[in-house]
Amino acid sequence: MSDPFRKPINEKVSESLTPQSDKSTLEKAKEGVTDKVDQFAAKNTSDNNKSFSQTVADDVTKGKKDAEKAVDEEKSKASSEGQTLAETAQEYVDAAKEEISKAAEYVSGVVSGATEGAQTGAEGVNKK
Repeated sequence: MSDPFRKPINEKVSESLTPQSDKSTLEKAKEGVTDKVDQFAAKNTSDNNKSFSQTVADDVTKGKKDAEKAVDEEKSKASSEGQTLAETAQEYVDAAKEEISKAAEYVSGVVSGATEGAQTGAEGVNKK
């Protein structure tokens, strides 16, 4: 069951999977109106008053819109700097690799520190 004035999740999925070319003008108009009502209800209902599924759906929608906005901003920035999207993407890949390497080193340090601590603790117990 969906929240008041909200479009059910299964209906959203069904609409998104049906190609626009397969929809009648009436179906497109109905979707447009129900989408606007749903967006309004999403923005004006606190998360505490939403069902779990509606909260998740709203978060996914927000994440998608934020990602699209970030991509558009990066395209614009790259274009103004004379870079191609591929060059900008490669910079992000390189930065991500560096951060993953740092994270792996951190985890390795934590694991080896925990191992050493456990061995020291075990030795202390064995000496007693």
